[in-house]
Amino acid sequence: MSESPSPTERFERELRDCWSRSDALFDRVSPADLLDRPIQLRHPILFYVGHLPAFVWNQVGAGALGLGPLDAELDCLFERGIDPHDACAAEDASIQSWPELEAVHAYRDRVRARILELIPQVLATPGELCEKGRVLHLCLEHERLHHETLLYMFQEQPGLRSLGEQPDVGAGVASSVVEIPGGESRIGARWEDQDFGWDNEFGLHIQEIPAFSLDSHPVRVSDFAEFVDSGAWMKDRYWDAQDLDWRPEHPGSWVRGPQGWEIKWIFGRVPIAQAGGWPAQVSYAAATAYARWKGASLPSEAQLNRAAYSTPSGRWRSYPWGEQPLSPKHGRLDFERWSPAPVGSHPAGASAWGIHELVGNGWEWTSSRFGPLPGFRAWASTYPGYSADFFDDWHQVVFGGSWATHPSLVRRSFRNWYQRRYPFVFSSFRLVR
Repeated sequence: MSESPSPTERFERELRDCWSRSDALFDRVSPADLLDRPIQLRHPILFYVGHLPAFVWNQVGAGALGLGPLDAELDCLFERGIDPHDACAAEDASIQSWPELEAVHAYRDRVRARILELIPQVLATPGELCEKGRVLHLCLEHERLHHETLLYMFQEQPGLRSLGEQPDVGAGVASSVVEIPGGESRIGARWEDQDFGWDNEFGLHIQEIPAFSLDSHPVRVSDFAEFVDSGAWMKDRYWDAQDLDWRPEHPGSWVRGPQGWEIKWIFGRVPIAQAGGWPAQVSYAAATAYARWKGASLPSEAQLNRAAYSTPSGRWRSYPWGEQPLSPKHGRLDFERWSPAPVGSHPAGASAWGIHELVGNGWEWTSSRFGPLPGFRAWASTYPGYSADFFDDWHQVVFGGSWATHPSLVRRSFRNWYQRRYPFVFSSFRLVR
């Protein structure tokens, strides 16, 4: 029998696999397009080629181990991205001059080689940042999150190399209403119960919530088209007042084509007749307007948590479907395909209450503002602003993951968030009454 890999070997393997995916994603973009800004609210694509290794060095080498800069200029240049509210703020944060790609690649390779050498030192360093390799987990999950958010940019970038991938299309499943009785909701986790979690996952918040009626499936593109085509999209009464100055003429992932609406996907556009079964990818502001039009609202984080993980018997599950490890039959995640699946394609992933697609296919917008759980502390001293910088009235909690989310992020305590007007998220939403 072969021996189990050591912690050093496991981290080395995970880092190499993670970096390999990063490289494969960037290879989809022509070098001539790396200075493009497909989403004006973000730096050009080249920034992220340098940001991912800079983050690892700043967290591990300079931060956890106190080794100082690897390349003082590039460590700083690529340290952090931007999250502006609008294009004017993005322009104010713009950087006009970037290094050549060869220099960025050389920096990336130096960081990677040095980090692999330092894994044993990290694991031997006392303190909660290095204990159980937490700072290495932090770097892995940060990069895996960027694998997905890079695709938000790629979806806006014409000419991406497709290698022949085709979208998964179909009408999807219409939703029904499920009654969920009042009871306990559990958000977050206790520090001692898991080896790694981001600061916003701690501590464990248990509360009693009243009964609610929840849609069994997310809203489909074809459902949302009724809202747009009826003219209700442009009626002020369905929108929050703070979003009226922003409201676009149509959803950001929709384009007018020769035969009507077409829906963006990573490698082009799909006629709405084919993509009508996909979950509606819209901003929180637009999802809220649709819900108001339907006489409903968006569920809270607590409601989705209860719908996903509780059971009629009172027992709590690790996943909506039970304790069985995540597999492709439970939901679309981890680049299984390069498009969402038609809603309802994974019935094996339903929760004990019969609620579908609580994990995978689209990050689900909630009505909950992103904020700290009771007892919150920014435990990662190298990254104190990871969550705290976004505790405001501008960011909403999203739930469950998308088709591009890494499986390591599918844990009950994981919490994610986006700006309320951001239309590029691989999102979904459903209604509650």
